Amino acid sequence: MKKSKKYLCICAVGAFFVGGVIGALWKLNGKINQVAEILSLQVTEGRIGNAPYIPDLDPGTDGWLVTQFGDPAKEQEMCYVITTDTGLAIVDGGYGYESQRLREIIAGYGNHVEAWILTHYHKDHIEAFLDIMEDPGGIRVDHVYTVERAGTEVMEQKAPWDDFSMLPRFDALQIDGLEYLHGGDTIDLMGLKMEVLSAYEPGLEKVTNDLMNDGSMVFRISGREDTMLFCADVGPDMTESLTKTYGGDLKCDYIQMAHHGYGGPKEDFYRLADPEGAFFDAPDWLMNGENEKSTQENEALMREMDCVIFSYYTAPNQILLK
Repeated sequence: MKKSKKYLCICAVGAFFVGGVIGALWKLNGKINQVAEILSLQVTEGRIGNAPYIPDLDPGTDGWLVTQFGDPAKEQEMCYVITTDTGLAIVDGGYGYESQRLREIIAGYGNHVEAWILTHYHKDHIEAFLDIMEDPGGIRVDHVYTVERAGTEVMEQKAPWDDFSMLPRFDALQIDGLEYLHGGDTIDLMGLKMEVLSAYEPGLEKVTNDLMNDGSMVFRISGREDTMLFCADVGPDMTESLTKTYGGDLKCDYIQMAHHGYGGPKEDFYRLADPEGAFFDAPDWLMNGENEKSTQENEALMREMDCVIFSYYTAPNQILLK
């Protein structure tokens, strides 16, 4: 749907007990015949995203609420929940110290998770899931969706610098409802249409050495009107495959920026996606610090495209998909 014909429904939510005076700054993001209100909470010290705060996750009957959580340790990770008035799905989950917050969220849904999506097997994406599944404490997960992967030996040969420490723990689990998804698969996710655009397939090693990241699950969720594209940790080597395969079909309303905002697909991928809101799974030091990473370049690109930026500075951040 064209930007001029829909509301950008965005709410950035944060904890208020941070030490220092907290002010609220309302910004208006003008659209043709539409106005989007963005709540930006400013703090004098620290980041709101440091606090393990859980906002209201009930969207009522209006749609699906997507919540991005920040990292309390000021690290990069990926932790999202998707909620309806009755159901809960989780995307990745982040480091192990996120498990307590996730347990509290899950408890609010009767210790029931309808679907847990694991984009790939890196620690900053999967450790909390492993901690919970190793000691579920009554938690029931109906479906676990993830990707296949190359053999550990192959990955170690291709990328000896990578972290494979979570693989033995995952392989040791007996997971009911485990399903490996592939490019082209479509499933129903609590009434959302979930389409897998890319996932690990044999032969990926001919395209890239970064088999774990580039084998990530790239998927899109679609409501009646709105769409969000999750890019996980795919990198620049996947640009050609994704842009040639999907072209203008990459268009989305919201996007989770690949690989925490740096080292992801090239500019033409993001221009084809052309989102209104971009989620960077990145703390302040990665968004604004002086380093060799390209996060700042990608943020500048998205702002040039008139895109609202979300990061851990204001996390947890929420959007309502209708």
